[in-house]
Amino acid sequence: MSDICVIGAGPAGSTFAARMAQLGHRVCLIERARFPRPHLGESLSPGVLPLLQSVGVRERIEAAGFPRIRRVRVAWDGPVQLRDDARQQGRLVDRGTFDQLLLEHAAALGVRVLQPAQARASPCAHGGWVIDADSAEGPVRLHADFLARANGRCGRFGADKQRIGARTVALYAYWREHAFPEEPCIEAGRDAWFWGVPLPDGSTNTLAFVDAEYFHSSLEGTLESRFMALLSQSSLAAGCRHARRVGSVRATDATAYLDRACVTPSSITVGDAALALDPISSSGVQKAIQSALAAAIVANTLLRRPEHGAAAQSFYRDNLGEAAERHARWAAIHYGSVAARQGGAFWKHRATSPPPRAAAVTPRPRDAASLAQLRVEVSPELDIVDQPCIDGNFITVRPALRHPNLERPVAYLGGWDLAPLIRQAQPGATAIELARAWSTRIPWSQGLAVATWLINEGLLVESRLHGSGGPIASGGSIA
Repeated sequence: MSDICVIGAGPAGSTFAARMAQLGHRVCLIERARFPRPHLGESLSPGVLPLLQSVGVRERIEAAGFPRIRRVRVAWDGPVQLRDDARQQGRLVDRGTFDQLLLEHAAALGVRVLQPAQARASPCAHGGWVIDADSAEGPVRLHADFLARANGRCGRFGADKQRIGARTVALYAYWREHAFPEEPCIEAGRDAWFWGVPLPDGSTNTLAFVDAEYFHSSLEGTLESRFMALLSQSSLAAGCRHARRVGSVRATDATAYLDRACVTPSSITVGDAALALDPISSSGVQKAIQSALAAAIVANTLLRRPEHGAAAQSFYRDNLGEAAERHARWAAIHYGSVAARQGGAFWKHRATSPPPRAAAVTPRPRDAASLAQLRVEVSPELDIVDQPCIDGNFITVRPALRHPNLERPVAYLGGWDLAPLIRQAQPGATAIELARAWSTRIPWSQGLAVATWLINEGLLVESRLHGSGGPIASGGSIA
């Protein structure tokens, strides 16, 4: 059993702590603020609840009765639209309550919580960490084998923090007795974009996302006057005219960045400390929880199977790097749609992005009738490579399929190991015949589903020797 210290009890820190406790480690979680405390990120994307189910806290969150997101008002690159969400899987939450529920769940799993407490961590010469905490219990000194930093955005960019988007400032304020729309709304303005979030307690949060240089050099006056000047570009301004503001206008850094030193043999960063997304993604909480779950598997591997430590670190760095690139491309497309319609420096600057990776054209999906007749062979562009991947509660190195049509090498599909199936595939077989040949490894129906996926993704292609009607090859498997 290893001793783990986690600094920061936001969604990423509490999720990581809970998962490490479930994996049998002793965990201490240190949070500097008293809970419940207000926090940005009140709109949860649909993928959050399924992730929380994996640590056993979904029922607790659903029991809180947070409102479902039924529709979103969008005024982006065209006329105003009301987009309905038929499945209503997103939630509007009070982040103070949401974060408190996650922290309570971690504590119920045996996590020791020091709160409020300020922590200072120092590496030991012989390995591990010494953490000194000034807490309500008085000074506390901890010795930990592993340290997780989940303390959010640091606000500074050093050698290890790589900015992956334009520098952005978020201005925001909370309102009551207002006339804002009942649903969340997102809107593009001339020099900023806006997000309005109705909260469970009847208040609304209005946010303006503006270029940092423009905010500091072109807007004058107090923080409040600059915020209201930006908000005048949005229909949200109408809701403020007779509203009562709760508290002051606030500003925070909203720049996207990636921590290139996100993992070492004895430490890891999770959540926004590791990867902060452009806020246009509206999935920051989801990505933070995803990183925490992956980080727990990586940390468990580093502590219990150090022989796979290099693979575990590579997995985490690559996973975050690919996510950063993917979200940057996605954000650039959304900013570009407004830039194409109205122009403006704010939009044009954010429409730039790293060039997308080259990819082969994905073949048209085949129907059942054509699959029954089509005779296939392994694509000449397919390679089998060793790839770090999640295997249960550890990172292991497994043979994986690499192909231009895939974003990254794939080792498993539906829990089934793909490399042995590909190696066993006889050239000239149909999907049905492949499933029959694989039946000693995988149930026939699932083997057929795997074969269909391989064909539709272009990893299996029409046989050059047999075409769609020739005989099946009599021997030899794919090496």
